[in-house]
This record gives sequence, structure tokens and C-alpha cells, in this order.
Amino acid sequence: MDLAAVVNEVAEPRVALMGHYIGTPAAVIAMLNEPERYTHLMLHLPIPMGGERSGMSQHSEINDLIDGTVENLLRLGWQHHDEAARRALLTMIAPTADEHTLRDLSQTMHHYPSMNRLFGLVREMRDLDLRDQLRDVEIPTLISIPYEGEGTEAGYSSTSREWARIIRGARLVVAQDDTPVLVDGAPIITQIAEALEEFIGVEQSIETAGQATRTILFTDIEGSTSLVDRLGDTRARSITREIEQLTLSAIREHDGVQVKTMGDGVLAWFGAASAAVETAVQVQHGLANHERYSDVFVRIGISAGEPIAESDDLYGTTVNQAARIMSIARGGEILVSDLVRGLLQGRGFSFEDQGRHELRGFRESVQLFKVDWRAEASTPAATEGSET
Repeated sequence: MDLAAVVNEVAEPRVALMGHYIGTPAAVIAMLNEPERYTHLMLHLPIPMGGERSGMSQHSEINDLIDGTVENLLRLGWQHHDEAARRALLTMIAPTADEHTLRDLSQTMHHYPSMNRLFGLVREMRDLDLRDQLRDVEIPTLISIPYEGEGTEAGYSSTSREWARIIRGARLVVAQDDTPVLVDGAPIITQIAEALEEFIGVEQSIETAGQATRTILFTDIEGSTSLVDRLGDTRARSITREIEQLTLSAIREHDGVQVKTMGDGVLAWFGAASAAVETAVQVQHGLANHERYSDVFVRIGISAGEPIAESDDLYGTTVNQAARIMSIARGGEILVSDLVRGLLQGRGFSFEDQGRHELRGFRESVQLFKVDWRAEASTPAATEGSET
């Protein structure tokens, strides 16, 4: 039964669609053929295809050697029942997987109907190049990849990141498990399921963002471009991911809604100004309390108003103002608009007047205030009993 037949059997008029590795091109093509049938697109570990493969290594013969090694191990392990070959390949796929996960991987691969058919399918998918078609994807898209580990420069990860850049508004999630194959019992299954559930829930909740006054939070890693030069590519990428996860965790803890991540920053909205500022304070404390981030600084801008919700994004004056305020802030600072400061009067936060500033794209200057997040008054405990 093909994908279209399966979708036609579903009672819901529109469904979410997921593709895994060699199934990612089929998922993209199916969605583009019938975009009205799908609400969300999730792609786990997109397979390197066409011209993308040439960018995986400076030497194409290395790719050919790797492919040949994998193919030989597959044949030996699952067609000729060579346990050593199975173990060697599984260790390549998931170097830190436990015995239970390795057994499941082995069983999953053992039940492939035909290794020759599998090899042919992989080669066929790799000959495709969908980068032009990816620009036509308009539904909310989530791309997930397994954890690569320190010092790893996987071609598969490069493909995933390129797809995330090409697809408008796509979000990239890095799991904390390095098992790329989605097998029962592997921790990555739970992590990807949670990411998908949150993703679909967030997309639905964004639709309500423009219905009332909201507080918008923008974060940015100061000097992210020069971060690679200072720290090296591996450490810079690792730290960027860690800061993103720290920020998203703080947003969730304060009932915020993540709108999108931008590699070196995050956009989110909150129903209460206090929740937005408490999130910002938690992020700054989280960074300041770890020596690992001693030379990395995040700047945060916060504004309030009525944003415009469209598809999977927020637009309008309020969002633009938060972005401009963030651009004025220095690393380690939280700047808020006068409206946000007014909403928090008597809530126990400490502010420093920064005067009026000209914001690009705005006719009138805006009064800005810096949150003194290091002050005792800016901690949640200090707000008790201080509300008016």
C-alpha cells in the first residue's frame, strides 16, 4: 500500500507527515504533490543527495570508500550472518548504544526484505537533488538529527542543517542520543516524539498569539560569527546548541511559546510580561553560573504589544521592536521597552533607565530600561509579597 492510499484511509482530512533517512525525499515529494493533505512535515536525518554529497568531503573517493565499507558489512552481517560484521556496522551507526538498542537495530536490519533492494533504493535517493523543491515547502517543518558528539563532522548532519536553512521557517532539533535509526527502545524515540508533540502544539498555539497583548522575547549570542574563530568550530557549535537548549528550557518553564530558533538566537512570546523577564533572568543566571560559558554572552530584548500571527511565525511592530531592542543590548544584558517596565511595576524587578533610543524602522525614539538581573530583587523569591 503506497503513501497516498494510507493517507486516504485516515479519517482526518489533513495529517502530519514524517520521513526517516531514505524516506525523507519521498515525504517531501508527497507533501509537494498534495500540500492540502498535510499539516506538518517532520524529517529525521535527511539522506545526503545529489550535489549535497559532493560537499560532505573534499575527496569523493572517501565517500565511495565509506559507502563500500558499509555495503560490505551489511552483506556480511545480514546476508551471510557474520556476527562480527554486524557488530562492526552497528558500532559505526551508534557507538554509545546499549546492548538492548544494538539487538533491536540488528533485528530491524535482519527483517529488511532484500539487501539488494535496500542498496538500490539508497543509491536512487542519493542521485536525487531536491534543494530547489525544498524552497517550495510552505507547511511547518521540523528536522531532527542525532547527537554527533564532540569533534564529529557528519555529512548527514550537514545535509540536515542545509535543509533547515533552505526550508522557510524550518526548525532543527538535535537529540541527546547518537542512535540515528529509530528503533523501539532507543532513547532517541522518546526525544523525537516529545519534540514532534511540542512542535505541533507550538504551531497551534502560535495562532492565538495575535489575539491579545503579548510579550515578545528575542535572544542572540553576541558575536556568534566570531565565536568560531575564538573557540573553534566544534566547541562553538556545541556551545551554541547548549545555550539554545538552556533558553528553550527556560521558556517552557515559564509557559512561553517558542516561535522559532535562528541558530544563534530564539524568538518566543509570553502571556505575561513577568514570565518573559523571569525567563531572560534565568537564561543569564544559567550562563553566568557555568565557567564553560565565561567567554560567551547573550543579549536579550523584550517588548509588549499585539503581534500578528501568520502561519508558523509572528510579525508586526511588536516583534520588530523586540528585535531592535535586542540589537542595542550588549552581551549579558536584558533590555525592555517602557511598556514592559510599566507592566512590571511593583513586581520586584530592578530596572536601570537607559534613556531614549532611536530604533531602526521606527519614527519615534523609545525609552529603554535594563533589567538588573544580578540584583537580589530580580530573583523570583524576591517578588513574593511585592505585587500591588
